[in-house]
Amino acid sequence: MEETNPIISREKILQAHAFDVEKITFRLPDGRERVYDLVDHANAVTLLPVDDQGCLIFVTQYRLGAESPLLELPAGVMDEGEQPEASARRELREETGQDCRELTRLGGFYMAAGYSTEYMHIYLAEGLFAAPLQQDDDEFLSLSRIPVKLAYQMAWNGEIRDGKTLSALFLALPRLLTRFPDLLNV
Repeated sequence: MEETNPIISREKILQAHAFDVEKITFRLPDGRERVYDLVDHANAVTLLPVDDQGCLIFVTQYRLGAESPLLELPAGVMDEGEQPEASARRELREETGQDCRELTRLGGFYMAAGYSTEYMHIYLAEGLFAAPLQQDDDEFLSLSRIPVKLAYQMAWNGEIRDGKTLSALFLALPRLLTRFPDLLNV
């Protein structure tokens, strides 16, 4: 039977602005020990803001890992001690200038559990209204309103390349189909 906690030791080897890196000594199921690097990253939220015209609000921003701008759903890191719903509302207001009357948790997932601790919470935001907050000083975002059906077509055609956005669209599909029944008619 597998150990419930096969971690033998951990040592922080890097403390960076957005994350830390730990060297983890880990016991494999066959008893051998291996050393792995683990990115210790705060949990985060991603939002699917749907306006009254049936459009999703996306942001485009330059992403260093992709070395290009990416079209993404609004998202952000949770502040220490912040609950996911409070973080979702804050990020929605910071990145889109909107708040919502209805915020529905759709699920969540680990971003890359093989090497990172980050867990992503996904929310659907409906009943939008203006309520802007100041953006972070390192965020340079442009907003796009894309009809829901077109957004899914873009995802299926490979035009959306951001993993959290693709995952959020997948998790939202059952809920959005009740509001947009012809969504899958492409």
